Amino acid sequence: MALPEGSERASAASDRRTFLTRSLGVAAGVTGTVVTAAAFAAPASATSTGSNRIQSTQDAWRFCTKCYTLYYWGYPTDGVCPAGGAHSAQGFNFILPYDVPETPNQQRNWRFCTKCFSMYFWGYPTDGVCPAGGAHTAQGFNFCLPHDISETSTRQANWRFCTKCFVMFYYGYPTNGRCAAGNAHSAQGYNFVLSHY
Repeated sequence: MALPEGSERASAASDRRTFLTRSLGVAAGVTGTVVTAAAFAAPASATSTGSNRIQSTQDAWRFCTKCYTLYYWGYPTDGVCPAGGAHSAQGFNFILPYDVPETPNQQRNWRFCTKCFSMYFWGYPTDGVCPAGGAHTAQGFNFCLPHDISETSTRQANWRFCTKCFVMFYYGYPTNGRCAAGNAHSAQGYNFVLSHY
């Protein structure tokens, strides 16, 4: 049975809000019906003690069925899609690590674009091509994404960097989605493997 448009997002937001309210003892006044974007954009940071580091993660990252980009699904709107209109979420809810050290199998400098909501690589002198116009604009966490590790039932491989627009896109279909720089995305570099539930 199909859910009414937006009900999946409202349900996910409600479940997260309930969990946070119970686990952190937040006052009952926080349980109103309006959820602000800031509630999703900045989860509490984790702390570390010696080798027992609790990894900081953020969920609500989704695959767009129109452009194949990985984009943030935690706001009331869905950003700007290079295929036209807003992104359209489907599939897994990805959980991404941020503000952790880079390793041989984890690459830093993946950022959220405030204009199109896509995940893009922020490690070059320029910031790629944004479907909302101009270059991407970074904000928020510095994500450190795993690559070239085994795919499992809770980790999906075939996420790649596009050399034309700099976004992370899914490279597991016969076609490569829609790129803001024109035509399809062009894959290069690591094979990223992203955790999901």
